Amino acid sequence: MALSAARRLSSSAAAARPGALSSLFRPRSSPKTRLLPHDPGAGPPERWKPRRRPWGEDATALLRRFYEGGYLPEPDLSLAPQVLSPDVAKAAAERFGRDHQVVAKWLSGSDLKKVALFGCPSVERRTVFASKRLRAFFNIQEVKICSSCKIRSSCHFAKQEVSRHDRVILSDTMRILTLFVLDACPPQLQVTSELKASICKLVKDTINLSK
Repeated sequence: MALSAARRLSSSAAAARPGALSSLFRPRSSPKTRLLPHDPGAGPPERWKPRRRPWGEDATALLRRFYEGGYLPEPDLSLAPQVLSPDVAKAAAERFGRDHQVVAKWLSGSDLKKVALFGCPSVERRTVFASKRLRAFFNIQEVKICSSCKIRSSCHFAKQEVSRHDRVILSDTMRILTLFVLDACPPQLQVTSELKASICKLVKDTINLSK
């Protein structure tokens, strides 16, 4: 019986294509786990993209103002703010603020203070110190804000004080407001409806007063 089985195996191997027998022992890839090649032209995979939900008309109006003033490069992305890099938007906001510093003295102090009391919208260094300078203007202690901050574990500047300025620095304020309206803040930070109303008012007033 053993000899008969050996002959049948030999006969099957001879009849098969070259290499066909070895294919019987090759591991099969499961369709469920097979990785498809990524098309570089399609951009990063979906899960890598930032999940930002810009604040509708407020984001559009702010970016349009930056674009019309020459602070943003081509093309005009005001109607698609979700594809604009926050870094590019922050740089534009700072340049805009430096050129329109006079607008700061007409902005609502109560709305600005609400923004200052919220804390930092990012742990990135320039944004953190912009927020600290705004808080210093209102004499808000850093320890008060940092102690309850939900992103303090990632911050390298927690509770660090800064020198007080005798004015609101518009370039700092615009950097902060731009991050809010682009919804480019960490997800742990929950913006209340009251704060959002103040931010939207500050954005609209800045746009109107800078024209």
